[in-house]
Amino acid sequence: MNRKFFWVGTGILLLVVLAAAAALLSVRLNQTFKGSVIDPPSAAADFSLTSQADQPIKLSDYHGKYVLLFFGFTRCTNECPATMAILAKARTLLGSQGDNVQVLFVSTDPDHDTPQALTEFLGRFDPTFVGATGTKAELQSVWAAYGVTVEDNGETHSSYVYLIDPNGDLRLTYAYPSTPEDIAADLHLLMKGQ
Repeated sequence: MNRKFFWVGTGILLLVVLAAAAALLSVRLNQTFKGSVIDPPSAAADFSLTSQADQPIKLSDYHGKYVLLFFGFTRCTNECPATMAILAKARTLLGSQGDNVQVLFVSTDPDHDTPQALTEFLGRFDPTFVGATGTKAELQSVWAAYGVTVEDNGETHSSYVYLIDPNGDLRLTYAYPSTPEDIAADLHLLMKGQ
């Protein structure tokens, strides 16, 4: 009789352990993204502009990397510098994986965002950040492709960060303010193949 209770107790204990392991695995497999997911992912609109090094630049130049794309202006005192600081911290949180992430800042104020202004502004956050500007007509087509509203000579604009994967697909967006921890966590999940 005691032997029967032993085997029943052992069986129940084994079921509890297996259920706990399955629950833990399920939680790990079903981690959710913090940003707004674009499902299904869609191709990010490519564009041709001028970098802060006064060289031609295309979004497609960064295929093979994760791109964090933001639209703003260098004379901004609020959302733009705060967002650049958040993105710089997110790259730092990723450690060596941060090398697989390119931050790309597209101007909403071509009258003032010269290559020199972009260099000075972005240099305050991370030397790897790339700025892009162009004529108003060139930029307007890029703004339209990403649904960015620009008013007041560029000083009023949408404040989203677009996460583009190495294949050039839009995967997530982040509204202002997002945390560097959330962005880094999402990039980590994407890099793991989620």
